[in-house]
Amino acid sequence: MTRKSIFDPAGLRQKVTVAIAGADDPIILEVVEQALELGIANFLLFGRAEGISLRSPHVKIVATDSEQEAAEKATEAVVNKQADVLMKGNLPTGLILKTVLKREYELRERELLSHVSVFEIPAYDKPLIVSDVAMNIAPTKEEQIQITHNAIRVAQKLGIEKPKVAILSAVEKENPKMRSSVQAAQVAAYFKAFPDGDSRVEGPLAFDNAISKTAALHKNIVNDVAGDADILIVPSIEAGNILYKSLVFFAGARVGGIIAGVKVPVIIASRSDSVDNKLASLILTVGMIGK
Repeated sequence: MTRKSIFDPAGLRQKVTVAIAGADDPIILEVVEQALELGIANFLLFGRAEGISLRSPHVKIVATDSEQEAAEKATEAVVNKQADVLMKGNLPTGLILKTVLKREYELRERELLSHVSVFEIPAYDKPLIVSDVAMNIAPTKEEQIQITHNAIRVAQKLGIEKPKVAILSAVEKENPKMRSSVQAAQVAAYFKAFPDGDSRVEGPLAFDNAISKTAALHKNIVNDVAGDADILIVPSIEAGNILYKSLVFFAGARVGGIIAGVKVPVIIASRSDSVDNKLASLILTVGMIGK
């Protein structure tokens, strides 16, 4: 039986408006064209007018003179409820995040923002959530706890009622010489003391022990998460970035990503992401609105 894709646009119940900051980019415009063909969104496109050739009754082009202006006007469109989703186009990630976090916009929902990636991998029998691969460089214990909370929220919006969370390291036992293993154990201990709903959190777990029951049993690791993780929490941005790109380029994964911890949906895709994966981020985000 073929499993239903979480990136299937047929299941979307509503049509939203997406504000794209820095839309004067051929890849972004192709994403817009495909989304229009699927009928999942209207668009406000902010950028250099001469760089936006797309014309449609479902598209409004707002000319801007700089990347900063594009970021500000796109963010203001979401703040003023002219748009439902903010999406990064051809401009730096740091610029759009700095704009979103301006105090006057009041968009911060949680103390810490984090990037959450949702993968469909041919070799894994369910969606796999990974965080944080793009924003938080070397999270402390407290930051990793918040990153985990954010990822659990995303999992629940995707219908995973009891997400299984693996806090990753290179080993499955604490090693004082390996900071990530010690911190993983501390984060897992926190969630055992202060559970987040019906989620189950274990750590440290190596990658193989988190996603392969065979590997976990070979090392005599028996718990609710080992070999069946829904969420992987990586120890650093380097580990997350390498895992993300390995899954995409070597494992044939399809991926969508969002920013968690803000009051409005924000899509920030990697510059190397394909049109298909940028579209997947949009479909994923639209599907979670209102949940």
